Amino acid sequence: MRYILYSLFACMLAVGASAQSKAVMRKMFNDGKFEEAKPIFEKLLKANPKNSEYSYWYAACCLETGDTTDVRELLEFAVSRKIVNAHRYLGDYFYGRKVYYSAVECYEDFVELTPDAALRAKYQKKIELANKLDRMVRNCYKVCVVDSVVVDKDRFLSAYRMGVDVGVVSTCARFFGDKSMQGYVYSTERGMDVFFSDKDDNAGKLKLYTNSKVGDEWGRARALKGFDTKGNDDFPFMLSDGVTLYFASDGNGSIGGYDIFVSRLDTESGRFLRPDNMGMPFNSTANDYMMAINEVANIGWFASDRNQPEGKVCVYIFVPDAERVKYDADTLEYDKLVSYALISSVADTWADEAVLRKARQQIALLAYARNDEVAGVAPKFIIDDSREYVGASDFKSDAAREMFIKWQGCAEQHRKNCELLENKRDEYAGAGVVEKEAMRSEILVLEAQVEKESAELVSMEREVRRLEQEALYN
Repeated sequence: MRYILYSLFACMLAVGASAQSKAVMRKMFNDGKFEEAKPIFEKLLKANPKNSEYSYWYAACCLETGDTTDVRELLEFAVSRKIVNAHRYLGDYFYGRKVYYSAVECYEDFVELTPDAALRAKYQKKIELANKLDRMVRNCYKVCVVDSVVVDKDRFLSAYRMGVDVGVVSTCARFFGDKSMQGYVYSTERGMDVFFSDKDDNAGKLKLYTNSKVGDEWGRARALKGFDTKGNDDFPFMLSDGVTLYFASDGNGSIGGYDIFVSRLDTESGRFLRPDNMGMPFNSTANDYMMAINEVANIGWFASDRNQPEGKVCVYIFVPDAERVKYDADTLEYDKLVSYALISSVADTWADEAVLRKARQQIALLAYARNDEVAGVAPKFIIDDSREYVGASDFKSDAAREMFIKWQGCAEQHRKNCELLENKRDEYAGAGVVEKEAMRSEILVLEAQVEKESAELVSMEREVRRLEQEALYN
């Protein structure tokens, strides 16, 4: 059948497409046979570069099939020739390239021109979403993203090395020992209160609950009051103030999949206030979730599957900023704002070297904490997707075991140097002018040493993992 179609259109190229042949092409396009039609329309367009219908059909097929060919000029030409549907595809072109304000203009033109009521309704919703995304881009918050780690989706919590003074995040199935539970749980530092998600029997959606221990027993779970997103609410995390709650929802206010929201408890009424979307760069049109913050270290984490393959997520480690300063949308180019909003480059967020250095040292302190500082539980060394070791005796490879022991020693020394650096900084902050001058060079040398140690530890981790995997798989 495909051979017959190609033969038919080869003849069209030779003698020019008749009205009847155009009807055949239009039907192919309207039937959604974009993959088959695209090479045919491409040949027709090359033979007739000034034909607005061929320009439109080929450009639309490229967009429909995910072809990255830049078809802006073709669509703008089709728009200039009064092809109504070219407006919506030009809008899709801009939307895909995150130029949301231009997408809005094209969609609005299409809604005004099309006689199709169903398409008007559909694209009115697209206008609302594109407008919301445009506002978020223009109101993007300045955030120093210290690092990002890509991990398996079902093991993303392994990247949350938060320390012992913030509590625990886990799956409900593991925490409560109930495999039927699907959501996630946050347990406070003392372990007396939890916030978790579970299926609502009426709506069939994940909803947020809290529970408290009475003695050694859990009481009766209570649904959080004050908001109803009409979607799934999950991934709760409560700050130490007992008032500020972060969670993720795919319901009202989301710009795509799960978004991270923040709500605050009205302590008088016992109800939570209307949740606020955390905006960009924390949220995107992908799934973004599990905001957690160590307030003592001033380090935060959140997960996202933006730009990730199936089954993978990226955990971003950032420096929380209580002031929540925004980028200046009046002075920055729009594409730069988009880059910040999407965290296209982690390094681009490193505006303050002092903030970055301190954050890296805090992360190192958390990652290489001594065993007795982690609630009596030894930190796990991840070998691969299915193996986590807790000590040298777990290793099969003698070389990996030797390297692991060396890594442990270096990690302990690194932890001590990080603590020493923090103490020196505290002394520096309270010292006089003369004392500060004497301490400055010592602190700079120690900072350089700590940064070098951090990089070396990462390399050693990789080598331990490589050696053990080599022994396991070979």
